[in-house]
Order: sequence, then structure tokens, then C-alpha cells
Amino acid sequence: MAITHYILPALALASTALDASQLASCTTYSGSVAIETGLAVPQDANGHQQLEITTVKKITGNLTVTNAIALSSLKFDSLQSIRGFELGGLTVLSELSMPALAEVNQLNFTALPALQVLDFGGVGITKAVSVLITNTGLSSLTGINNLQQIDTFNVNNNQALQNISLQVTSITNSLDIEANDGYQTGLTTSFPMLETATNMTFRNCSSISLPALANVTEDLGFYGNTFETFAAPNLTSAGGLIFVDNTALTNISLPQLTSINGTYQIANNTMLKKIDGFTKLSVVKGALDFSGNFTDVELPALTQVQGAFNMQTSSNFDCSAFDKLKQNKVVKGNYICSGGQTKPGPAGTKPSGTSSGSKASGTSSAGQFQANLPVVMGGTSLVAGILQLVL
Repeated sequence: MAITHYILPALALASTALDASQLASCTTYSGSVAIETGLAVPQDANGHQQLEITTVKKITGNLTVTNAIALSSLKFDSLQSIRGFELGGLTVLSELSMPALAEVNQLNFTALPALQVLDFGGVGITKAVSVLITNTGLSSLTGINNLQQIDTFNVNNNQALQNISLQVTSITNSLDIEANDGYQTGLTTSFPMLETATNMTFRNCSSISLPALANVTEDLGFYGNTFETFAAPNLTSAGGLIFVDNTALTNISLPQLTSINGTYQIANNTMLKKIDGFTKLSVVKGALDFSGNFTDVELPALTQVQGAFNMQTSSNFDCSAFDKLKQNKVVKGNYICSGGQTKPGPAGTKPSGTSSGSKASGTSSAGQFQANLPVVMGGTSLVAGILQLVL
């Protein structure tokens, strides 16, 4: 039977002293340790408290420290392994030291505004199942950047965080990085060893490096980032591929990408004028949905689009090559291609105006072709599933 070990607040001083001594006297603790609300330990001149445990090497259950609002320092000098590690609501915690910690199942850090550095020793944590870090004062993730494997990785709303660099080779569930603004300079991210992932979402990043990424089984999505270029030179397939509201983006390069098994969406990337970095893309099993102010789109290897085809731009645009794809039944679903739109929209929206007679530089006149498209108003936030249903 699992045992939860509580270190109680000051009103249970006798029990606290006994519990703390029991924990401090063993090297392996079979059960869970919970430090909640407060501690019966002396306060310093600032009214803060420190807790240090020197002997425990392993906790078979969870270590949970929540709402101990006076706790400024937490040290487990010898701890190597715990199942779950949760810190939450520790508003003055500025020192976290576990120099021997290498393995944890779940790591969950929330509401730690004073914590700027993780001290997990030279190598740090190398194994974890899930990581959630939100609303902390961390400026880097040194201490967990040598993770070799991870199922779920979610880092959000850490306003000082400037860099995330992980050595993982696979992400078996999901990766979510958003609203970490590096004090408004932007978050840089790097995953130099990552080869396979299930679902990846990036928001508010200033750079993203995925040089080894070969396959994403579900969605690979980029929303509201500030990077100017994106390249994944080894990516060959993705479940869905989405670029939305990346206002500085000027170039996308995915030279080995051959298939997208879901939605392929590029929308409202205001600096992206030419879309030509998909030279081997052959099959899109969902919808192909481009909207913005681009002037040129090149998809020379495209042989199949099973879902809807939507291409709307505010610029002059030549649709003749894509009209031919529709006529040759490369596009299986509803088809729209139109330039010169006042409000170019995603799949499911009706073009706001036509541009017959307008010409793009070096091309023939821009065209518009529609095939029984239902009128469904929406914006760039329409979910991928809707895009695939517009057939």
C-alpha cells in the first residue's frame, strides 16, 4: 500500500518534528512525500524558510510541495530518483537544488515566479515521461536539457524563458511550446537530435531548429511565431502541416517532404510572398488551404489532394497551373483558386471578390474556379478537422 508522508504546518509541531526526522533518517523512502501549506521550521529575517534533506536517495512515490508560501529554498542533496515531482504556488521559492537527480516520471512546475535557475547537477535529469513548466521565472531549462526520452513536453507562459534546447530523439505524445517571450526578445528553440514526434505545436518563438526531424505522425503546427525562415531538411512526412500568423516568415524549406496525411495550411503569414520550398511534395490526404498575400506558389510534384483545395490571396495571382490540376482530377474535393481578394480566407470561406484580367509578373491572368463550395464563414482559426470535411 502506498503511503503519503506529510510534513505538516506549524500547528502540528510535534508531528512535524517526528515526520521530518523519519524522512531524514532513511536513504529510500517507500511512499509519497507531501509538503503542503507551510513548514514548522524557523524563518529567516525576511520571514522565509529553508528545507534541506541530505540523506534520502530515492522516493518510490511522489514528492509534492504546494502552497508553502514562505519556502524560499528546497534542497535534497542526495536524491536520485522520484516518481512524480510537483511544485506549485511557491511564490518566494528562489533556490531548488537536487544535484544528484537523474530520473523522474512526471515533472510538474506551476506558479514559481521567483525561481530563475534549476540546479539538477552537471548532467541533470535524463529520463522523464512528462514535463509541464508554466508561470515560472526560469530563464533557461538547464538541468533538464539532457533529456533523452519524453512522452509529453509542455512549456508555456514563462515570461523570462529565452531558450529551450533538448537532446531528445523522439516525442511519443505531444510537444507544446507557447507564450514564453524571453522578456519580449523571443524564445529560441532547438531540438538537434529529434527524429520522430507525434504532435508538435510552436507559438511565440523567435527561432526553431529541427535539423534531424524525419516524421511527425499527427500535426506539426506553427502559430504566431516571429522567425523569418523555417527549414526541416530531413522531414519526409507529417500528419498535418500548419503555418498560421507567423508575421515575419519569408521562407519555408522542406525539400524532402513527400506526403501530408492531414491538413496542409498556410494562412496569414504577411511577409511570405513566395511558397516554393516543397519541391517533392506529392500527396496531401486532407485539405490544401492557403490564404494570405503571397504572389507565387510552386508545387511541382503534386499528384493528389484528397480534400478541399483553397488558394486565396490579396495579390495578383496566376491560377492556371492549379486549374489544370483540378481538371486532371488531381484535386478530389471542392476547389477554389483566386487572386486579388480583399479578404482572402481559409477553406470554407467564399472569395470576397474576383480578379479576372489581373496579371502576376511573368504569368498569365489570374483566375478563379469554384466547384460547389458550401458557404461557411470562418477565419484562420478553423480547426483542421473542418478543413478535411469540406470535400
